[in-house]
Amino acid sequence: MQKVIDSAEALRSAVAAKSGIHELKLRALLERGNELKVATEYTANLPPIEIGSITLVDQVVLVLLAKIVNPRKIIEIGTYKGFTTRLFIENTPEGCDVVSIDLPKGLTAHLAETDERSALSSAEQNDDYLRKRQEIDGEIYLASITEAQRKRLTLVKEDSTKINFKEAFQSAEMIFIDGGHEHQIVRADTENAFGIVKSGVIVWHDYSSKIHGDVTEYLAEFSKSQAVFHVANSLVAFALVNFEL
Repeated sequence: MQKVIDSAEALRSAVAAKSGIHELKLRALLERGNELKVATEYTANLPPIEIGSITLVDQVVLVLLAKIVNPRKIIEIGTYKGFTTRLFIENTPEGCDVVSIDLPKGLTAHLAETDERSALSSAEQNDDYLRKRQEIDGEIYLASITEAQRKRLTLVKEDSTKINFKEAFQSAEMIFIDGGHEHQIVRADTENAFGIVKSGVIVWHDYSSKIHGDVTEYLAEFSKSQAVFHVANSLVAFALVNFEL
């Protein structure tokens, strides 16, 4: 059984791995952040309790990775209501652009509105529920961001799997994959991400999810040729691309 990475020292050693899923305690990532002297303050709202939200631990991991990588551009696949979009825009400097991608209404208008109980019954119904709620509610968490923050933000209404990332975005140093959770969508989003990140981090949400098993299954296969790190007690996994943590 693989040992859980529980310190910054163990983490520094583990990043040299070429493959495998590596379990990582949040403490180890925090210790590494302290060694790199990243700012410890961050801005966040209390975690939403609705379906499709992220936990407090997920928030900390995303902000910490953004602070460590210090990206010039973050691309988020799956805006939903804009909670993590806002998290990125509020915790990155003026020189960082944030692009967030979600489906246009034309691709979700046919979906029926369902209740939360139905959304918890299967991965497919869960994704359809989230797509419909995004269409109805929109990016409510972005309503009160500042004008300066809004200038750094680009909302893209397209199917992420149909976008030519190189033509549309050229490059990015951090990509957060949290759109459709079906195996083929996760694969397409991952391939698009690796096509434009030359140095930085690619992050997946819903690894180890009880509903979205395709993410975990895909990364198990993907990790045969690329080291992937999963932060314990979170739904966040990430891979480094030509970046020394």
